[in-house]
Amino acid sequence: MENNANEAHVFWKSPDQQTEVWMKQVSGKTPEEKKEQSRSGYRLLAEMIKTRYAYDLEKETDSVMRTETGKPYLRLHPELFFNISHSGEWIACVLGNVPVGIDIQYHREIKLEQTARKICTPDEWKTFMQAGTEKGKKDFLFQIWTKKESYLKFTGDGIRRELCEISYEECIFYQLTMPDEYSGMICVGK
Repeated sequence: MENNANEAHVFWKSPDQQTEVWMKQVSGKTPEEKKEQSRSGYRLLAEMIKTRYAYDLEKETDSVMRTETGKPYLRLHPELFFNISHSGEWIACVLGNVPVGIDIQYHREIKLEQTARKICTPDEWKTFMQAGTEKGKKDFLFQIWTKKESYLKFTGDGIRRELCEISYEECIFYQLTMPDEYSGMICVGK
């Protein structure tokens, strides 16, 4: 997954060029800045759709709706799928023509082993324990975390089940190349 520095806003494109991620840096330290990140995510989505498909979401009423489980969708454009994530000072939006999910995470301070026990399968736990250094364990844990959350966003389930029990079906994962101390994963439907 390579960054496309020559294309404005585009951070990543799928091999088939049908799914792309845009990212933007927006401070998110105060409660008001965190709310602004969420609004910025939807503005980024609107910009992506306008650039790629010439649809102006800002002229549509109730353009973004939610399923019963909370997964957002475009009311007037059911052929398009999107997902938004924000963490730390970054927001990311994925847009494609198949179901998608994205998660980015800032590597904040956490209790590594305690958190790993909650989210890792037995095989993931073994890999986590073999990671060696604390940084290696942290990097691995955030990689697994973003994979699981991107999958739950892809399915629309949200975090309604134990992360350590997730198995993946009907999707492909792409790891984003992120700034230092961040992890990101995209889940795309087959």
